[in-house]
Amino acid sequence: MPTRDEHAQIDQYLLDLFVDPYHEVYSASESHRKQHGPDCEVYPSNHLKVRLLATLARSTGARRVLEIGGGLGYSALWLADGVGAAGSVETIDRFPEHVALIEHYAQQFGMAERLYAIEGEGEQVLRDLSGPYDLIHDDGWFAEQPSYFERMIALLRPGGTLAISNWFLIEQSIVAEPDMDWTQFAGPGWEDKLRAYATTLSSRPDLDVSFIPRPWIAIAVRKP
Repeated sequence: MPTRDEHAQIDQYLLDLFVDPYHEVYSASESHRKQHGPDCEVYPSNHLKVRLLATLARSTGARRVLEIGGGLGYSALWLADGVGAAGSVETIDRFPEHVALIEHYAQQFGMAERLYAIEGEGEQVLRDLSGPYDLIHDDGWFAEQPSYFERMIALLRPGGTLAISNWFLIEQSIVAEPDMDWTQFAGPGWEDKLRAYATTLSSRPDLDVSFIPRPWIAIAVRKP
């Protein structure tokens, strides 16, 4: 099995195959988090994962996309690229300054007519939205099943795709030496909560679920 350094070398090789048109937003996200303060949750998605999300949008013909956890819009821009000019992407973030920056980058990259930022907490915003969505990207949860889980499934059309980020925590819960002490972000007992969520996902009769390692993501299709 490759070591962490070898995984990093493999990832870098794959990244070097492509040009990232939105790399500026990734870099700005990293800088913004350090300046915004400890409550800031702008952790941009893995470069390879956002390309996968855009490919999913294209391959499924998604036209209406919802994202939970917008950050500064890095993954939302890739999704907007994937749905094309005829599609739309709605991304949710609870910080007004993040929403303003998403709108700024949407304008900068010519996506203002298809990328919309919504300010608010995920659970409350989802309650007020009307589906169905062809694809939903959940980047807002961390370590345990989110309170908005059932509403998120209800908003997804039958046959629609659900992409759930942050499953790198599975690996972190298993390896002998995790990258860091995740209790500071996820609280005590996060490993049990994480596994409980994985069990819930995999046992849902209305979902067909696969977990993809590196980049870690869960892909689910809502069964008709």
